[in-house]
Amino acid sequence: MILLAIPLGMFFGFSLYYVGATKPSKIINMLRLKDLSLAKIILGAIGFGSLAIGIIGVLNLFPTAHFEIKPLNLGVLLGGLIFGIGFGLVGSCPGTAMASLFTNFKHAIWVILGGIVGTLTFSSSYGFMKDLGLVNKLNFGKLTLFDISSKGSSLFHLGISGLIIWGALLIIVAIIIPKTLLQ
Repeated sequence: MILLAIPLGMFFGFSLYYVGATKPSKIINMLRLKDLSLAKIILGAIGFGSLAIGIIGVLNLFPTAHFEIKPLNLGVLLGGLIFGIGFGLVGSCPGTAMASLFTNFKHAIWVILGGIVGTLTFSSSYGFMKDLGLVNKLNFGKLTLFDISSKGSSLFHLGISGLIIWGALLIIVAIIIPKTLLQ
């Protein structure tokens, strides 16, 4: 099963390259609302994934009890904020940086090194932050949008059908939003 990850990862990397997600300028223009073509692809992909998981759940092809849900707390929120700021400043994230290693080498190397430094900084300071009580502050527990697993609570109690509706709505939004909001 692990060998399947190699061709899937290569396909994912090629897909990122093909749609332009490896170009920092494309990501920055998306965040500036100048070129939403990448946002349309992202929304469509999340919608498709939500639909697929919903259908798999309805057909009971894969037990949803196997989904691992991580707790939402202050540390996750702060980490997401730091990640988002970095993403917006450099126009790249770990996935797009790995995919652009052979196309935009210098930029990709700096993003990957920054990710490694950030990971090491977090790992080495985790004990200190936990002792200060920052890790479990604002602990919302294992929270999801829809209750597809008994392992956590959800914002909307619509189950698998809610996930399917959500997926369909995201695909519709991806189709109807314009390519640009600002010129």
